Amino acid sequence: MRANPFVIAAGLAFVLARADAVVAAKIFKWTDENGVTHYGEVIPPEYKDQAAQEMSRQGLTIRKWDAAVTPEQRKATETKSVRDREEKQREFEQRRRDLALINTYTSAREIDEHRDRTLQLPVQAIQGLEPRLKKAQQRLASLQQQMAGLNTGGKRPPHGLELDLADQKSEIDTIQAEIERHKAEIELIKVKYEGDRKRYLELTQR
Repeated sequence: MRANPFVIAAGLAFVLARADAVVAAKIFKWTDENGVTHYGEVIPPEYKDQAAQEMSRQGLTIRKWDAAVTPEQRKATETKSVRDREEKQREFEQRRRDLALINTYTSAREIDEHRDRTLQLPVQAIQGLEPRLKKAQQRLASLQQQMAGLNTGGKRPPHGLELDLADQKSEIDTIQAEIERHKAEIELIKVKYEGDRKRYLELTQR
């Protein structure tokens, strides 16, 4: 009996369709919360945000994707990125300072000499302010004596005397603040040059 060509064609089409379906079927690979690897044609909804792979029937990876990034993970990544940039900037600045230090001085003694020259300005400023402070304090003491004498005699002190007292106290406060500023400057200079000296010795005695 001769086979019906239409039946043969229909059967062939069915076989090819089945083959295409088998080839087209997807296989996914994912890992659960316990670290166990799973394979299947569908990824369960609870693992849709986890890292996974789409594979062929032959086991070849067609595509893969990473786990979804949580806001906490994104923030941690950004924080680490900022820290890394800041660290690189600090390292760059340190190299720049080291190079300047080596190119500026030829010995630790030169650093000490430069420190002493730099200290001269604030030291001289304090030396100039101290006599002014002493005179201002003497004038204040004199004005206070006048005020005390008037109070003892039951007399009302003139308004001008009260203004002079206030002005003298303000001048003393200003001078004292200037002296303290220069003293703080002196300490900063000492700390800076001590740090430069120590670093210079580290760089030159390696």
